[in-house]
Amino acid sequence: MKKIKLYEDFVAENSGDVLKTKPGKWVKVDPRKHKELSGEFFDLINIAYSTIGGHVKIKTPEDVFGDTKWTFWQGVDLHGSPDLDVILWGSDTKFGVKFSGVGHDGMKDSTKEYLVHTSNVLKKSGYYIEVSGKLADIMMDKYNVPSVDVQEDVEKLLKGKDIEWHGEHPENKSLSGNGWYTRMLGGSPHTKILIGNPKI
Repeated sequence: MKKIKLYEDFVAENSGDVLKTKPGKWVKVDPRKHKELSGEFFDLINIAYSTIGGHVKIKTPEDVFGDTKWTFWQGVDLHGSPDLDVILWGSDTKFGVKFSGVGHDGMKDSTKEYLVHTSNVLKKSGYYIEVSGKLADIMMDKYNVPSVDVQEDVEKLLKGKDIEWHGEHPENKSLSGNGWYTRMLGGSPHTKILIGNPKI
């Protein structure tokens, strides 16, 4: 007789059991099939964004897979525990995958793995991300990720979003990249840059 899975069994499952993870190997996650991982992913996202007051769009576990545009998910177990230690997600677009966010367990090796893995992926054709601040500096200066420096290309990638184009960073000319712009996010202006290799 087939055992019926109880609700307690369902919510207790972790990513290691569900995805059959192997330490150090990145795996893809299907958001349509693995909604039971939303709580675990929510915890990782909360840790990653704790210094800035949390992720702007993810306030509850139900928000993790709530945006249907977020179709690209992957993660890695680094410590041999039955769950993922780093996750990345983004949207599949006609220009490639645009990364949208990260979650991690706060460990030093996890944040390093995020930076190394993401920078390597962004050097491949068809991957890009919108960044600012310290992350922009690290990706461009330490890991040599290229920036998108043509205004028309940036406007195309941002799909008509209103931007104020700068080229060089408007406040700190020593920052790398010549594709800086400012746009409104959450009701306030943010200066950002697109990096990676989108298929334009």
